Amino acid sequence: MFNLAKAFYRGFVGGPSFDNCIHHRLILEGKLLTLDVPRSNVAAAPSTIDISFPYNSISWFNQNKKYLHHQYIHMLTENWMYLPPINTFLSREFGMLSCQLRIKQTNEVNVFDINQLKHFVIESYDNFHWGPEGKNTEVKNDTTLESSKRANPWQGEALKKEILERVEIYGYPPLPAAQETIINNRQWVFYQIKKSNRRSHHDFYCLPLSDHAFLEVKFNHHVELPYKHKKWAGHALESQQRIMESIKLSELPADHDNLITDNSQGV
Repeated sequence: MFNLAKAFYRGFVGGPSFDNCIHHRLILEGKLLTLDVPRSNVAAAPSTIDISFPYNSISWFNQNKKYLHHQYIHMLTENWMYLPPINTFLSREFGMLSCQLRIKQTNEVNVFDINQLKHFVIESYDNFHWGPEGKNTEVKNDTTLESSKRANPWQGEALKKEILERVEIYGYPPLPAAQETIINNRQWVFYQIKKSNRRSHHDFYCLPLSDHAFLEVKFNHHVELPYKHKKWAGHALESQQRIMESIKLSELPADHDNLITDNSQGV
């Protein structure tokens, strides 16, 4: 009865519960990364995660990388659904928060230079979406073709304005400048991908590990029902902050072999 009353007071059920956390301990060469992440409330088959990441190794990175905007190694992911207080067959989820840790590498900038890293993450986004296979390039080409078929084609600045307006709606518009933020006495780079016509958004935190590698923490705020977002938006942001504040990076202890046993668990 208490839980139901609480759900009605908050306006939702679900989301991350910090009463049910996984304490992760991950080996980053000579460093130990620890963090507390609530268990996912989304049904999924049990799996194991790697606990050792040789982030400086270029060969390891090239063998295991995935590609989105720029290349990364997946470390772990957790997802949390937000649902209505009472579920019926007509009910729909309000949305979902997810958290993903990644390792990224680049030879284009010195990652330890925070200003270079700030510019790099924004430029990588722009270069990808305005590249040969990018969505913005597709929007530009489609708009230019449509213009050529008009009785009065858009010209010069008018065409450019039309393309940018359509990119705002259908593509990936420019991002605000990346910011610096201090968490647990470490300097992170923060940037956000959010469209003006959407409530969903992605928040990214980047922490330099070496001159060519960095840790990235991605939070995906996926909004399924925009008119219900206000009910759970605050809780999702508070949870995001708590997860970030739980992240610690320290020197690897001498007895680190025990981590393999202690940290091998299904997630």
